Amino acid sequence: MHHIENAHSCAISDTIKISNVMFSPDGKFVLSLGLCDGIIKIWDVETGALSRSVEAHSCNYMIVGAHGLEFSKDGKYLISGGDSSTRIWDYATGEEIATLLRFEDGEWLVMTPNGYYNASEKGDQYLNVTVGGQPYSIAQLRESFYRPDLVKVALSGGSLKEFRRIAEIKQPPTVAIVDTPASIGTLETTVTVKVTDAGGGIGDVRLYLNGSAVVLDSSRGITLTPTAGTGAVVKRYTVKLAQGTNSIRAIAFNADNSMQSSDATCQIVSTYKAPTRPSLHALVIGVNQYKNPKLQLNYAVADAQLFADTLQQAATPLFEQVKVTCLLTREETTQENILQTLRSYRELNPDDLFVFYVASHGTVDDGEYFLLSSNVGSTSTAKLKTDAISQHALKEIVANIPATKKLIVIDTCSAGHLGDAIQTAMLTRGMSEDTAIKVLSRAVGSTILSASTSVQEALEGYQGHGLFTYVLTDGLKGKADKGRTGFVKTTELADYVDNEVPLLAERIFNRAQYPTISISGQAFPIGRVQ
Repeated sequence: MHHIENAHSCAISDTIKISNVMFSPDGKFVLSLGLCDGIIKIWDVETGALSRSVEAHSCNYMIVGAHGLEFSKDGKYLISGGDSSTRIWDYATGEEIATLLRFEDGEWLVMTPNGYYNASEKGDQYLNVTVGGQPYSIAQLRESFYRPDLVKVALSGGSLKEFRRIAEIKQPPTVAIVDTPASIGTLETTVTVKVTDAGGGIGDVRLYLNGSAVVLDSSRGITLTPTAGTGAVVKRYTVKLAQGTNSIRAIAFNADNSMQSSDATCQIVSTYKAPTRPSLHALVIGVNQYKNPKLQLNYAVADAQLFADTLQQAATPLFEQVKVTCLLTREETTQENILQTLRSYRELNPDDLFVFYVASHGTVDDGEYFLLSSNVGSTSTAKLKTDAISQHALKEIVANIPATKKLIVIDTCSAGHLGDAIQTAMLTRGMSEDTAIKVLSRAVGSTILSASTSVQEALEGYQGHGLFTYVLTDGLKGKADKGRTGFVKTTELADYVDNEVPLLAERIFNRAQYPTISISGQAFPIGRVQ
């Protein structure tokens, strides 16, 4: 250590404090972590020379838990702690693999240098990143950079160099709600949104009413030209309001829809009283037969019919009317007919409930999730984009249904191969089925229940049905009413499915099945216990 001591005395002043000193696994180097500057220095034991240094953490840090330096068991990775973060480094190259953040309330976030991240429910609300020289919440990049599977790739030693980086993203516009009344006595009002280009152009505009999306103004194929000299575009939207206080939230995206603006909000009080009680409208789809016979399913139609019948019975005592539309034949379940039927719900009122259930195949290709309609033959990337129902199309239609209480149930079997998780993540560009569900749920402000995660098959053949739908309908019949209130709420139904499906899958099939549950928007009663 004599040479190392000399090196230290030459390189570090007396005021610099060292948090940790340790040998590399091969004993050839000594590593130190500066307590004040957060720099990792690597010293050659033989020569005493500074081999390299890494600016790992900012100064004056205080982290949750232990801090300092540690090697992975195989010696390939170096873990350092500081500035409220833990970072993982490739020891051979000095490149950062990921940053792990844990916040005081227990929320957490893991992010790669590219900006792709995984997080707890509210973890992405606490971290700011720089885009175009300005600070923004990373939550504003959620739809493009929330990719847990790519984080797994990075932590497993895979490279993400071919993927887009946050540094390449252009700034979102700024948004303001202007010239909008504070109170009305009618069902509808006009909400005026001023969108100002901040350098990244103007893309989609969304309006949320009481937490649920009711307007999605898509920019696809449209060039928005701001008013000369102002950089601003003024958009006016007719919005139906519920009786009482209505919370309006507006956001807009940059031109390529990779990043959303900060929120613009307002409240409007409506004294309008609807002449009838709310109604429940449901679109229930089951697809057994496809153009490609290899895609045939056995239980999708039976599952859809079971859900429709159960919902009709459970919901009827609660609503003015319960209208359940079933699409079950090959002719009824084409892409064209499903999308046309979904668009027919744009005339609902804000107090109405909308339920969308689909049992079919689902798959992810080229970074996008697709529901397979009966007209699908080839599952090539090109054919999926023209023949199936894309995540984008589903998001756009559901977000334009004006009901503020929405529930989406997706009971799909994967049409792809459940192979190596890392290889799959690279092929799908990190957009797994469960990630797609969570992104869609936030985007439309709706609770979504999905049969299984991307690395599992949805189990079929339980009491003549798929396991997921059988448990779901059991919950709707009353088993989800844990509080014995006589009502089944969407959140209670989600909890019941989340708890019961894995238990039955293990006990009956000796297999794993974990539903994807994403709760967003309002919780509301969907059925009454008979």
